[in-house]
Amino acid sequence: MKGLLKNEFLTMRRVILLYAGVLLLYYLLGVFGTKMAGVQVFSVFFCTMLVISSFSYGEKSGWNTYVNVLPVSRGQIVMSKYLFALICMAGAAAFGLLIQCAMNMKNGNPVFQDAWVAGMAVMIASLFLSVVLPVLFKVGAEKSRVVLILIFLIPFVVALLAEKAGIQLNLSPERLHSLLPAAGLGTVAVVLLSCAVSMGIYGRKEF
Repeated sequence: MKGLLKNEFLTMRRVILLYAGVLLLYYLLGVFGTKMAGVQVFSVFFCTMLVISSFSYGEKSGWNTYVNVLPVSRGQIVMSKYLFALICMAGAAAFGLLIQCAMNMKNGNPVFQDAWVAGMAVMIASLFLSVVLPVLFKVGAEKSRVVLILIFLIPFVVALLAEKAGIQLNLSPERLHSLLPAAGLGTVAVVLLSCAVSMGIYGRKEF
């Protein structure tokens, strides 16, 4: 497992540096702006693209075929993808939280004010990945482009339909904060279910 994760980070190191540069620019815009919440959510979602890129790199380089003759199980291969994605998202969230806390101290606000945003961003992105990763394991990065675009559009379509129907969710930050523990447990359950589905798909796959 350690070797699989190391391969992910070494293979994607240039892409990771590129993403880090882009995120740094966005965080600077957030620091000089009025709100950091939007930047934090964007940065975590942006990092989900790394695992999609890793699938594409694996297909083009032939790694997906080669790794299956190594002394690792298919379950470990699947888990390495999930862990790689979660580590990248957690890193982006932690960096955003650090900047948020520094801004709070500078502005004289409570240090951990709005810290819940980072956790919420990770949970939403994890739910997104829980849908995306089984699709990637099923058909690969190249063949799943249309499906991924449709998945990206789902939240916007739902929001648009809700707006047209006059449905409004007036959730205060305090209410959202109180829902985080339950939402966190639900997210963990969904990610574990997604991982089990991906293992089933990958276990039956022929190369």
